[in-house]
Amino acid sequence: MSSFLPFLLILLSLAVIIIIIVRKFPQLSLLDVESIPEVQTEKKKNTMLKRRAEERVKKSDEKKKSLIQPVIQKWRELQLSFRQYVGKVADRVEAQAMDKIRREPKEKKEKKQQDLKVILQEGSYVLEHEDLEGAEKKFIAAVRLDPKSQEAYLGLGKVYLAQEQIEEAMETFEFLLKLNPNNEAGLLKMGEIYESKHEWEKALEYYQQVVLLDDSKPTQFMKIADLLIEIKSYEPACDAIQQAVELEPQNPKYLDKLVEISVLCGDKKKAEEAYNQLRMVNPENQKLVVFKDKIDQL
Repeated sequence: MSSFLPFLLILLSLAVIIIIIVRKFPQLSLLDVESIPEVQTEKKKNTMLKRRAEERVKKSDEKKKSLIQPVIQKWRELQLSFRQYVGKVADRVEAQAMDKIRREPKEKKEKKQQDLKVILQEGSYVLEHEDLEGAEKKFIAAVRLDPKSQEAYLGLGKVYLAQEQIEEAMETFEFLLKLNPNNEAGLLKMGEIYESKHEWEKALEYYQQVVLLDDSKPTQFMKIADLLIEIKSYEPACDAIQQAVELEPQNPKYLDKLVEISVLCGDKKKAEEAYNQLRMVNPENQKLVVFKDKIDQL
């Protein structure tokens, strides 16, 4: 019994403590911990420390940038210097190669030209027979034999077009035109590529260059007229097709197009003249009735 008494006293003490806590809990729950001065001081201290840490990081970043910026600038200058050096080396190598070619014996030059001619003929032959891989090898061999052979680059560009490697074809034709800006075949191919991409104005630039080189081909004026219609430049298109008609006055295709464009321009007089010419040249043309109706409505 004497040993049980202390245990009973401990239980009674615990019970009293629990009762006090339960009674005081609502008041304790309402206590705003944030309002305690010590808590507020600690919070301000943490905020200050955080801000100082951020400032140190910022200053460190700025210092790093200021240190690395001259290094980046120096690297850019080195890159530029290296590119210029490479360009000079390339020019020197090309000059040496050309000088070597000039100093070659006449017999060797003639042999090289003959070999080149044979390779180009073989390349054209296999290209016509749609052996694209064989044609590519032949034209690349021709380029190696003569790095300035326009015919070799033209053939290689045609191979890439046939393989539908449009970007490679464009790069090849562009290089060809660097060798000779007046290479008519290269200009035509570039015009055709841009036309296939529906980039009418770019295609026009190349076709117009072709006409400036040779204005005796009515097909080129017809092509220019068609592209001008695509961009709704009807009056220049009318001038272009008029050039084709002057070169071939009896060609019903060009007269047909002249009537069509004259109507689009609203030029009744020119449309009637072209219509009468077309009726004389091709009286069976089924579009005559349609043209007559359109002209009467002008």
